[in-house]
Amino acid sequence: MNNITKSSKILVTGARGGLGVAITRSLFNRGYKKLLTPSRKELNLLDQNKTSAYFKKEKPNAVIHLASIVFGLQGNIDNQMHSALGNTLINSNLFYAINLNSSSIQYIFFAGTVASYPYPYNSLPLKEGDFFNGLPHQGEFGYAMAKKHAYTYLKILSETKFINYTYGIFTNLYGENDRFDQVSGHVIPSLIVKAFNAKQEHQPLDVWGDGSAIRDFLHFEDASEASIKCMLSASPPRLVNISSNAPVKIKYIATIIAKEAKIKEIKFLNDKPTGIPVRMIDNNIITSIGFKPKVDLSTGLKNLYHWYSKENLRCRK
Repeated sequence: MNNITKSSKILVTGARGGLGVAITRSLFNRGYKKLLTPSRKELNLLDQNKTSAYFKKEKPNAVIHLASIVFGLQGNIDNQMHSALGNTLINSNLFYAINLNSSSIQYIFFAGTVASYPYPYNSLPLKEGDFFNGLPHQGEFGYAMAKKHAYTYLKILSETKFINYTYGIFTNLYGENDRFDQVSGHVIPSLIVKAFNAKQEHQPLDVWGDGSAIRDFLHFEDASEASIKCMLSASPPRLVNISSNAPVKIKYIATIIAKEAKIKEIKFLNDKPTGIPVRMIDNNIITSIGFKPKVDLSTGLKNLYHWYSKENLRCRK
């Protein structure tokens, strides 16, 4: 059972990212004031010695580990080895430091990915019991396997250091403070950038594939609430899908964004990669501890387009 209180010191890695911003804001608003949100300069997870020194100095009581090297579909295809090596190094350095400085740490939340599910899928929607029953899709293999391997550290730390943990399997996340890269970024921020540029240039919105691919999307605000519910649960789930359980076609996403940008034509590019045709995620376990998504996808997309229209020069690329 966790004993995370308002006086607990909570470390959030990747706190500058979209999910990290949402989690730290939500924790602060709940009254958790001892939040560690180090920059990359303050906590370089690619450096084992500096990571260990940080943990020795700060002695956090809980760790919410979000930091990773992340790409979208094309980025994962182009950067398989970079993603595998970088994410493995980040995770191994962090867990090595936790192992050395475990006395203060009660709980770890790890941000995993639905991309780590074995493919072809055994059944849909995806359920946690199938997570370790095979290898991920080749298009995301390097990233997915590096993330999947982190479960090794969590299980060992639980058995040897008695640290409680949750391995959260996140669906496709979106929202403000994301990284907006139309070439190697995730689908929603990529489409937002494309739509904004197409609007300025009076061009159609280009969408990879025919729009028939089906995905599940969850706003950062909802994802943060699910993560915090896991941490504060009397019996945190060990392996849990975090999703909206509301799959939609990419065409639906593109149509909403195009309409909000006042773009009349959408051009589907059938010669571009589209990845897995259908990916739906069961969320019965996370809803059983009280989680319910609140951000409607249509509203979230509209708000995000207008946020990007105002903040595009300051956004992460």
